[in-house]
Amino acid sequence: MTHGLKTQVISGVKWSGVSVGIMTGFTFATTAVLARILSPSDFGLMGMIMIVIGFAQTFADMGLSNAIIHRQDIESGNLSSFFWANVLSGILLFLLVVLVRPLVVGFFEEPRLSSYLLLAAFIFLITPVGQLFTTLLRKEMEFNTLSKIEIAGAVVYSVSTIALASAHYGVLSLVLGQLIRSLFTVLCLFAVFRKRWMPRFHFSLDEIRSCLSFGAFQMGERAMNYLTANIDYIIIGRILGPTALGFYTLAYNLMIVPLTKINPIITRVAFPTFAKIQNDPSRLQRGYCKASKYISTVTFPMLVGMFAVAPEFVNLVYGPKWEPSIVVLQVLCLVGVFKCLGNPVGSILLAKGRADIGFYINVSVVTLIALAAFIGTRWGIYGVAVAILLLQFPFFLIIQSIVNRLIELSFMRYLKAVAVPAACSAVMFLAVSSLRLCLVHIDQIPLLSIGILAGLVTYPTAYYIMDRAAFREVKTLVTGRL
Repeated sequence: MTHGLKTQVISGVKWSGVSVGIMTGFTFATTAVLARILSPSDFGLMGMIMIVIGFAQTFADMGLSNAIIHRQDIESGNLSSFFWANVLSGILLFLLVVLVRPLVVGFFEEPRLSSYLLLAAFIFLITPVGQLFTTLLRKEMEFNTLSKIEIAGAVVYSVSTIALASAHYGVLSLVLGQLIRSLFTVLCLFAVFRKRWMPRFHFSLDEIRSCLSFGAFQMGERAMNYLTANIDYIIIGRILGPTALGFYTLAYNLMIVPLTKINPIITRVAFPTFAKIQNDPSRLQRGYCKASKYISTVTFPMLVGMFAVAPEFVNLVYGPKWEPSIVVLQVLCLVGVFKCLGNPVGSILLAKGRADIGFYINVSVVTLIALAAFIGTRWGIYGVAVAILLLQFPFFLIIQSIVNRLIELSFMRYLKAVAVPAACSAVMFLAVSSLRLCLVHIDQIPLLSIGILAGLVTYPTAYYIMDRAAFREVKTLVTGRL
């Protein structure tokens, strides 16, 4: 890795880390407040809304954003065509969501969804306007600017959503909060680019044609990936109803925080980095192993720690009414361990221009998860979580084998990259669990505090003993100095 690229990577990871750390804090705090104001049914309804909106968002830019990052030869004069393609796709998706509302209401048997979906669909008239600006910041690895905008957006969302929920807007507070954040983010992006580049009233299909085949497979892969992540929501919402989905949603959202908030510190920098070295297998191998190691270093202890303290954490932070979410959360934390291992896979496939592989993998995965989740509903939300967990290990072996072959990486070298974080997390779990068993009769607040403190001490201590060199690497990433 050249000195200049390495500097960009370190800066990107640093700023992404700052952004994600602050945004994760806001996410936890906002959810904790909203969980005490809103009902499980409200969260379930929002889960149903986001199934539709989230799926439609996978098509929002026709897969062109990652194509722009992957291609190193796109001329700046052609960017206006990409901008208007995004806007057009947003308008079409808005109309599509409006048209499918009756089908969604009928599927979930929930009449209230109709008006909520109509309002939520306006996000497709807002977000695509800023999509290209975000893509350009990612391509040029200007994560400092992007992170500042994301942090500001998180603050705006938290404040607006909590204020609306406190004013008894119910589910509307969650929908309106998303719209307000989207509008705020677009305005910030326009402010950043107003003197650098602005789209012209120009569109040429020929200028984007070369990216459409890449984008088509990327859209398909995104759609399948989204279905893979949300098929359990769809089945629970349809068969078990909004209240059960509300309990499952809270548990899933807690588990998914490391994957959607922490892991992008690495993966959002990994794709543009891998794209620049896509024709150098040895550098790709090193970069992929580094990304996997950093991700597991951060996410393993978070997921294992959450598993250990879940009973006290849920009861104290969200309230006793969310107790049915506890066991589901613990099972999903184990699911999350496997999911975080697969996070860098997408960056490798895109960098190598093989979005088609990701598409075919996800078609298979979503089919099997749908079947498992459907069978699992016989035992409620707990059965669904366990059924999904049982599929994770074979998924991991198959998908990792494909990636290893693509970049000529040995399985043992990959396992070595994640071995230390796994071992240290196991040591931390034994320490926290032993303390909880010894202190089972004390109040929940000190029990939770002691458990978290034990994890914060045990994990880094074990890591320092097993891999001191990694500490120097982490220090470099945190300080942003070579």
